[in-house]
Amino acid sequence: MTVKIEKFDPTKKYKDLKKFDCGHQTINKFVNNSLKQQVKVGTSVAWALLDTANNDRFVGFYTLMMSYVNQSLLSNLSNQSFPSMVPCVRLVMLGVDIAYKRNNYGSRLMKHVLGETKKAANIAGCCGMYLDADAGAISFYTKLGFSALETPDNPLSPTPMFLFTESFFLDGSFRS
Repeated sequence: MTVKIEKFDPTKKYKDLKKFDCGHQTINKFVNNSLKQQVKVGTSVAWALLDTANNDRFVGFYTLMMSYVNQSLLSNLSNQSFPSMVPCVRLVMLGVDIAYKRNNYGSRLMKHVLGETKKAANIAGCCGMYLDADAGAISFYTKLGFSALETPDNPLSPTPMFLFTESFFLDGSFRS
């Protein structure tokens, strides 16, 4: 399979967008009901993963937005001094169709996410990436270097996680 990642265009008709199923009801609902609108109004930027061998079928995506994290949440992760609200990029949603999950496309999308985050940090200044990880995705993000900012009281609630931009390079690869 050959895939490409391109910036999501809310005016474009993507093949099988409405059939997208990553196995997560909230993400599927977001793709079908909110993705185009959020990108159109500028509250987030999205990138699409397309299967070029299948007429550019929509098989994955992610969305980013600028955000802030309270400095107190980062105090356990770094001894640096930060302003009270620390600028960051927030990974809002990421999903890969279940038919494509065996191909490590989630990791490929994350490499792209981190590359875009590093570019944003170089242009506008931000300290890292923030995300809310579902219980089933915590180990995926931990392997990429993300740290939990706090442990939710309810194990089914998302876990806020953070990764400093200093720990990855412009192309999304990691420092050893």
